[in-house]
Amino acid sequence: MNLLAAVLGAYFLYLLQKYLYRKWWDKNLEIELKFNKDTAKEGDSLTLVESITNRKLLPLPLLKVKFRTSRNLEFPGMENASVTDNYYRSDVLSLMMYQKLTRQLPFLCSRRGYYTVDRADIICSNLFLSSEMVMDCPQQLSLYVYPRTVTAPSFDPMFKTLLGTVLTKRFTNEDPFEFRGIREYQTYDALKSVNWKASSKTGELKVNAFNYTSSFQVKLLLNLEQETALKQEDLEEESIRLASTLSEKFLAQGIPVSLLTNCRSLTGEVSEAIQAGSGIHHLDTINKALSLLDTSKTPLPFVSCLEGQCLESKNEYVIFLSTYQKEDFQDLLCHMAAIKMDFIWILPVNKDITAAVREEIKSKTIIWTAA
Repeated sequence: MNLLAAVLGAYFLYLLQKYLYRKWWDKNLEIELKFNKDTAKEGDSLTLVESITNRKLLPLPLLKVKFRTSRNLEFPGMENASVTDNYYRSDVLSLMMYQKLTRQLPFLCSRRGYYTVDRADIICSNLFLSSEMVMDCPQQLSLYVYPRTVTAPSFDPMFKTLLGTVLTKRFTNEDPFEFRGIREYQTYDALKSVNWKASSKTGELKVNAFNYTSSFQVKLLLNLEQETALKQEDLEEESIRLASTLSEKFLAQGIPVSLLTNCRSLTGEVSEAIQAGSGIHHLDTINKALSLLDTSKTPLPFVSCLEGQCLESKNEYVIFLSTYQKEDFQDLLCHMAAIKMDFIWILPVNKDITAAVREEIKSKTIIWTAA
């Protein structure tokens, strides 16, 4: 009789706890995932903060917390995770009544990109582990991983050359709307600058003098068309890093920078042009745009897409970043050289891609060997 009572009591207890857990396990149970920063650079170490709160009398002795993110965010302790195209993490823990548990999950940002965590799943078992209940918890995490800054020893000499050229151009271009005065005619002056009224009064040729333009800026044109059938991912990423680093350096010198590319973004659309601007916020705008570039998607043909932007550049020093060297691209550069436009072509190469630059534009080409 005692045995029967014990069995019935145990069975009643089993049914009771099963009912209680099924009805109440997810009440006042919350999970929050967040990154400790919204932005980072390739190679930075960040932390994902995982907070789980149980605000009720019912203890949760066995919880599984699962979430998915990109495999380019490298977490240690891979025994709790599986990695395919994405990173799937599963942690087992327990929560007592009215308890909050916070865990710090460090990770490495191994690659440029834009990463999100849009949901987390909580799986709970009852006291007898006889059944599992699942709760889907929407999350809104996003992280921009900016391109890494180029630190190769050869970068600084290259940048000093570019900076010197830009500053020279900036102070040799006069602004026709900034009248400074009248001076004597020199042999290098154009006839259109002659002030005929002042000349007739003095009997000597006089010309209008203008202040130098203060709006001279740098335009970065990033071409990610493929030079060969074999995808050169390292050169694509190096070109993107150069675009970011050059933007940072020019903006630090107070020189406005704009950015255009034929590469598609993560949405599949061609990345929007970044108009010229300056300051730290503008650098963030450029880096965010570069983070969103998806090099796995086929870019638009550069010449047909951006030729007009190249030829319409005024008061701008154009810097091309392109491993692509085919005829249509070099035709464009030769035409720009023929009409005396200011530009330079930075050509990233590696052991598989060699430079084949036409003679007419060799003086306007910098060969950059990717690390």
